[in-house]
Amino acid sequence: MNAKDKQYNKNRSLQLQTKMLIATITIGLLLVCITSFLALSVLKYDYETNFPGPIREIQKLKTIQDFYIIDIMNYINQKADISSNQNQMLILWNQYKELRKPKKNILKNIKKIYQKISSKEFYLKIREYQEQETQEVQKVDHIIKVTDALLTKLYHKESKQYQTDIKTLIGQSVTINQLISNIIALHIKIAMLKQSSTTIMYKITLVMLMFFMFIVIFTTLFLSNLVLNYIKNVNQELQKAIEQKTRELKEINLNLQKTIEYEIEQSRKKDQVMYQQARLASMGEMIQNIAHQWRQPLNSLILLIQSFKVKFNSNKLDKHFIDMQTEDGLRIAKNMSATIENFRNFFRLNRIKSEFSLAIAIQDSVKIMNPLLKQNNIVIFINIQEEISFYGHENAFTQIILNIIKNAYDAILARNINNGECEIKLEVKNGNVYIYLKDNAGGVQLENINKIFEPYFTTKHKSVGTGIGLYMTKQIIERQMYGTISVSNANWISKFSGENYYGAIFLIELPIKQNQQKDNHGQI
Repeated sequence: MNAKDKQYNKNRSLQLQTKMLIATITIGLLLVCITSFLALSVLKYDYETNFPGPIREIQKLKTIQDFYIIDIMNYINQKADISSNQNQMLILWNQYKELRKPKKNILKNIKKIYQKISSKEFYLKIREYQEQETQEVQKVDHIIKVTDALLTKLYHKESKQYQTDIKTLIGQSVTINQLISNIIALHIKIAMLKQSSTTIMYKITLVMLMFFMFIVIFTTLFLSNLVLNYIKNVNQELQKAIEQKTRELKEINLNLQKTIEYEIEQSRKKDQVMYQQARLASMGEMIQNIAHQWRQPLNSLILLIQSFKVKFNSNKLDKHFIDMQTEDGLRIAKNMSATIENFRNFFRLNRIKSEFSLAIAIQDSVKIMNPLLKQNNIVIFINIQEEISFYGHENAFTQIILNIIKNAYDAILARNINNGECEIKLEVKNGNVYIYLKDNAGGVQLENINKIFEPYFTTKHKSVGTGIGLYMTKQIIERQMYGTISVSNANWISKFSGENYYGAIFLIELPIKQNQQKDNHGQI
């Protein structure tokens, strides 16, 4: 058996002991509660039956007894009318018999069972007295009926042997009084036996409760001790295992640290390669723009140079012509130099952050793309409400804008939009810069909208797109400028032409305060 199986068996043993502990405590407490409930219920029933009930019964019997002692003698001696007392006595006797009828009671049944178990001798004695009491009651009931008939006969003066009937009435009254006295005596004996039985049941219940409590406490302490010892042993083993694993983890950590450093370096090199690829791709596009912007000035210079030859051959070369043509040539050369300067600034590598104007950077990006846009009947409107200074890499930001403009340019051409329109909006809210770049190219296809920022993803031909422009845009915004970029398709109304368009809307969010921290994060 290996260490893993041993640990599993120990855990199973701990779980089993814990379950036994919980089960023992639960069963013990349940038994204590049940016993307590039964004891209290029996005591309550015993009180209700042994005190108020018998007292009421004895009171009724004493009233009946008084009738046969006092009222009957008054009738015999004074011929008094006792018919109302007789009726009242009969009512009391019937009530007494109703009280004696057995009633269905769960507590009574429980007490009987408990009484049989705990004090069988008292239980049998009580049953004997109750049977005797029943016999006495039956005798009294029979005599009362006979006496009632005799009294009725005497009231109506129907008796033919008056003296004999009077003697019979006196004898029956004495007998009833004696029987009622016997019933009361049996009542008292039964009550005393019930009290003794209750005392015994109470003592037995108390002993049972103490026994159950002792079992629960002992079992709890015993199992708790087992669980604690097991936990202590497991804890010691775990400490040894943790120390062993800690040593192993330290060794793994050393190797992992070297691996992580190597992978980070490779990732950084990969990002640098991709960044350079993006710049080279942008450089190729910019060289095409330079060639396009120089084509017309070069044609003008060629014509200007040819004009010198023509004037010279025709002997019309004078100072005024030379000055005018020289001025035109210098103006053309100056414009060409300005074009070179714009592109030179764009491709200058700068690893140091500096303050720059977002509006000017956006305008410079548009100027670079403007000749190509005009050639394809595409216009860009810039909506900037205030001048915003930003701390960061200006060239990186310029490349971001150029990549998104180029993406809009390619989409408009691919979908043959006759009057292409783009809008760039810049605003500041809650310490953040929000840049919206909108186009009317119909939006990004839904199946591609979540992929356009992935590396090497492109829907264009390989000769047109590399699939790293928007990926590098996202990387620069998130890593160097601590911002976010997102894209969505929506309807928008041009602030300049007033037309309603549907297209892609790129949203760039840049935090101003975080970028003001002059640190070395985000260097290329």
